[in-house]
Amino acid sequence: MPVQTNAHAVSYRQSLLIFAAIVAVFLTALAVALLSPTPLHGLERSSVLRLDTGWFYYPEGERQAIATLPHKIDGAGDELTLEHDLSGLSIRPDYVLTFRTRYASISAYADDTLIYRSPQGEEHALGSMWHFIPLSRCTGAETLTVVLRGYDGGSYTLDSVLMDTPGAIKFFLLRENSGAIVFSFICILLTAALILIAAILARWQSQMHLPLLSLAAFIFLSGLWILLDSKVTTVSGGNYALSYFFSYAAFYVLPAPYLLYIRLTLKDCRRALDILIWALIANAVVCMVLHLFGVVPLRRTAIIVHALIVLSVPATVCAFWRSVIRRKDKQLFFTFAGSLVIYFCALVSIALYYFGILHIASSTPFYIVGLSILLIGMTADIVASFGRFWHQKETSEQYRQMAVEDGMTALGNRNAFLLHMTQLLKSQPRQLAFIMIDIDDLKLINDQMGHHFGDIAIHIAAACIRSAFGPIGHCYRIGGDEFVVVVTGEAVEKIPERVTRFEQEMLFRWDNSLPSNGVSYGYASAEFSHDSPLTELRLTELQEQADQALYLHKQSRKVVTESNMP
Repeated sequence: MPVQTNAHAVSYRQSLLIFAAIVAVFLTALAVALLSPTPLHGLERSSVLRLDTGWFYYPEGERQAIATLPHKIDGAGDELTLEHDLSGLSIRPDYVLTFRTRYASISAYADDTLIYRSPQGEEHALGSMWHFIPLSRCTGAETLTVVLRGYDGGSYTLDSVLMDTPGAIKFFLLRENSGAIVFSFICILLTAALILIAAILARWQSQMHLPLLSLAAFIFLSGLWILLDSKVTTVSGGNYALSYFFSYAAFYVLPAPYLLYIRLTLKDCRRALDILIWALIANAVVCMVLHLFGVVPLRRTAIIVHALIVLSVPATVCAFWRSVIRRKDKQLFFTFAGSLVIYFCALVSIALYYFGILHIASSTPFYIVGLSILLIGMTADIVASFGRFWHQKETSEQYRQMAVEDGMTALGNRNAFLLHMTQLLKSQPRQLAFIMIDIDDLKLINDQMGHHFGDIAIHIAAACIRSAFGPIGHCYRIGGDEFVVVVTGEAVEKIPERVTRFEQEMLFRWDNSLPSNGVSYGYASAEFSHDSPLTELRLTELQEQADQALYLHKQSRKVVTESNMP
């Protein structure tokens, strides 16, 4: 055991030295970079060109100027017509005009020629959408007309209009949504890590893999919702409805895996949590079906999931309070604190939305902040729990080893031997041999010289057995001075030469001052086949044969010893 401890200490120190060396390499690289600067000029233009001024619209048939975009127009009716004079603009043929609409269809005209039209109808005006209008189609035109048909009560929110090359606009939109992209990427990495840890725990038959899978689902849905809600997935076109409906689906079921994680981890409020979980899932399905059949637009059903989120607050807090605070279970303390933060952010964003202060599309930053704090708390608790689990696993491994290992000789004990016999009956070896060994006159050694010398004799015999027979078989101490070696397969043929080595080891190591001539041994082997399999009876008979050979060897040694006496 001391050797193993030293080996672990050496390995630990070596690992620290390797990590320290890696850090030293990067610190050296940093020093070299600072001492040898190589400045380069980046892009001169850090933002895209905009077309935010010069727009007009027609309230009640009268032409009215819009000072600048962004701008909100209320009470404009079902349609809003915008105009912009193109005659004074310097437009390159590769420029693209980028409009953003919310629950509105759009048509664009160069003079009287239609140059762009999005899908028309409320079923296609799905939330915040980007429209890319190629200005190459405006060559020679004097007026650009944009007609918006709204489906949100005659209210129009006009965002800034971008006018630049496709590459510049795409880069700008990706940069504007870089927070959502990075957050989603981190969520994907965390999801993969949690699934890997859950797989390891499942292999170790730990029940913690189910909570970790629930947490992985929650984090994945969070990243998916944030990414889809940013609409960055539609920059290159494609089926916008996929982003829209998947975004709503992710948001509607998002609390369910988190509540499941709490239910699997804590022991309180499980019935309330079960009801909320199934209510969230059922609500998501019903809302999708209602939209599919044109009963209620999906965006009008958000109030239900908001209500379920509000209802989940007392259930979650109650479960955490009873387990973490009352029972003083500190394993989820940081998760509890993070849950309070994310619920606070969620409730604030919901309240601001219904008071008309915050648009629902602007609530994701609150959620990112709250979820980041929650993830930090969960990570701290998971690391601590995993550390406790690993410590428990090491402890249980030590107890398991104690149950099957002889404490004096470090050979397998009788329990290990019996387990091996059960395994042999299952595996059905083609060849099997038993080598039975015991120490001659161990009682005489104990009586004349003391038990300490008896222990020395046992240690010497065990060391010789391990050295001679360890490479070909399994060695056990099954009694005070009784040992057995189990050999299977082709290694059975090596027993005679290993017996010779064993005798040499005993001659070299045995203490001749002991009132004993050493050890006696005997072995027996047999072959088995499909027609003549190994059975419990034949296993017992083979052991008895080896034991009989041991007795005969002991008797012959005794006769030789007596004949040599004066």
